Amino acid sequence: MSRNEKRASGRRWAWLLVLLAALAVGGWAGYTRWQAAQLEKQAQAAFQQGETLRGLGKMEEAAGFYQEAVEIKPDYAQAWANLGVVRAAGEQYSEAASSFDKALELNPGIFEARIGLALCMGGLGNFAEAEANYKKAIKLRPDFAEIYYSLGYLYQQQNLYEEAVPQYEKALQLKPTFVPALANLGKVQQLMHNPGEAIAWYQRALAISPREGPLHLDLGNSYLDLADYAAAKAAYQQAVELGVQSGRLFHNLGVITQQEGSLEAAKNYYRRALQLDTTYAETYYRLGTTMEKLGEELQAAALYFRTLRVDPDYPSAYYNLAQLYFRQGRAEEGQQIMKIFQDLKEYERQRKDKAATLEKNPRDPQAAYGLGMVHFDYKRYKKSREFFEQALKLNPDFAPAREKLAETDNLKPPAAAPSN
Repeated sequence: MSRNEKRASGRRWAWLLVLLAALAVGGWAGYTRWQAAQLEKQAQAAFQQGETLRGLGKMEEAAGFYQEAVEIKPDYAQAWANLGVVRAAGEQYSEAASSFDKALELNPGIFEARIGLALCMGGLGNFAEAEANYKKAIKLRPDFAEIYYSLGYLYQQQNLYEEAVPQYEKALQLKPTFVPALANLGKVQQLMHNPGEAIAWYQRALAISPREGPLHLDLGNSYLDLADYAAAKAAYQQAVELGVQSGRLFHNLGVITQQEGSLEAAKNYYRRALQLDTTYAETYYRLGTTMEKLGEELQAAALYFRTLRVDPDYPSAYYNLAQLYFRQGRAEEGQQIMKIFQDLKEYERQRKDKAATLEKNPRDPQAAYGLGMVHFDYKRYKKSREFFEQALKLNPDFAPAREKLAETDNLKPPAAAPSN
């Protein structure tokens, strides 16, 4: 074979190799595309099965199919989002948050993942992250009333009442018949000591939904704060007619009838309240004062002791017990109880002072910590934890609150209240 023929043959083999390589690559690419299409179909089928089960309310089963979808197709953002939704429905907030995070990493514009992450952060007590995610959700859907409502409710739970108000009002601009927003506007005005404004919001809510028994109860509470006993009683009775059975409702009816001088009626209301709720110390105390006015001092004393078993820090119960002992000639016992009363009054003075500071500065972790320290110094460790935890919700890096919270784990509460 001549040199030219050899060169030509070599070129043919080279082109053949290139052709074979191209065919191989093309075949492999085709196979890869086919395989990807098959996986896409499998992931979509699992996703649709999850959707069907979620629509039937079968959240646990739906979660299994959404999980299968993301295992087949790890970049399936909507499946991650829906997996978060069903986990959040089961209050598995940590797991749900992880799913929402993954969905948002893949697609930051998935609204339900953003709002779901906000809800989870709220459920986990991470106020700052919850607030930030609600605000991001608002940017995605600024015309969605429920986001403003949810952000308002987050603020309400954190005692940020003034910040809750404009969120509820914005929700109502978008959805004027949004009864939960109307009701919560009434609630926050009540909590801000504005019963007149609260009444106006409750009445607007009731104009839309007149058979909401709990709204009549809240309306009655606002009238009671204004000492409008007739209106309060009418609202409470309407709540009862609509099926509300609340210890606090019957307690308040007892307060009204006691103020009116109807002691037997008050006694019956307080007893009914205690049948529904045995944990409200003030009901035992007020029943005790009623029995004392009816001349039943032994029963009154027993009720004051019961008050103190429910709430060992109830000053008026100590005071009334001491006065009963003095009248019975038990001066030494009366003086001992008066000493407890005086100590509690100082504790109450400090508590109210710090509580007022926190009310003025509800976003200040130092204010929450300061109130916690009052409880801590008086060995009310359970109560102190509530405010140390609140400080950490406001600022997760607030080290003094974290240290005190850990310290309370190993501390014992004070001795129990005196017994009869």
